[in-house]
Amino acid sequence: IYREEHNLTFPDLLMQLRLEASWFQFHLGITRYGLYPRYSPAIDQLLHDMQNFNTISADYSQDEKALLGACDCTQIVKPSGVHLKLALRFQDFGKAMFKPMRQNREEETPEDVFYFVDFQRHNAEIAAFHLDRILDFRRVPPVTGRLINVTKEILEVTKNEILQSVFFISPASNVCFFAKCPYMCKTEYAVCGNPHLLEGSLSAFLPSLNLAPRLSVPNPWIRSYTFSGKEE
Repeated sequence: IYREEHNLTFPDLLMQLRLEASWFQFHLGITRYGLYPRYSPAIDQLLHDMQNFNTISADYSQDEKALLGACDCTQIVKPSGVHLKLALRFQDFGKAMFKPMRQNREEETPEDVFYFVDFQRHNAEIAAFHLDRILDFRRVPPVTGRLINVTKEILEVTKNEILQSVFFISPASNVCFFAKCPYMCKTEYAVCGNPHLLEGSLSAFLPSLNLAPRLSVPNPWIRSYTFSGKEE
């Protein structure tokens, strides 16, 4: 109907939908001074869309660099990173990185647990975005929370056979899945819905490096991921 009303061919339709998409408006607003203008209506719309739009595909996120647009993770599967992350694509063709909730907010990590085997907290991603926005740095990509139906919005839309193969039903009749990565990626570290719904954070992808070339600056506070030795 939209095509007929606007007399659009399919390529024209895709371009029109892209121009109207909140994630594309977010990309257009990126400057060297911040990822979005101080008063950007596109950001609030993007957060709303990430919370409500249907997912059309799901795949493993290659690694943390996927968030920076270093690869097209709808086609690439690489077991890397230390925690489970998924790249989700929405009905408006926008992409976001989904990090599931692994433990309750009030749970504290024991002092004897190494930080790199501790569960990353999805709500920390959300808090970082809002704190960065309040402090007016505007350097953190938009992040929001969402309840994901892991069956309908991940399992049924993914074309990745590896991801499909790691879904199972728990003894409590919940739908669970795990990842393929060096750490925290065994059945005992699976994430589970209740029975299908799973809370998590969604971080908007930046433009690909092909469209927006940029320098990657190493983290000056990087930490070692081994039990012995430290970074310089």
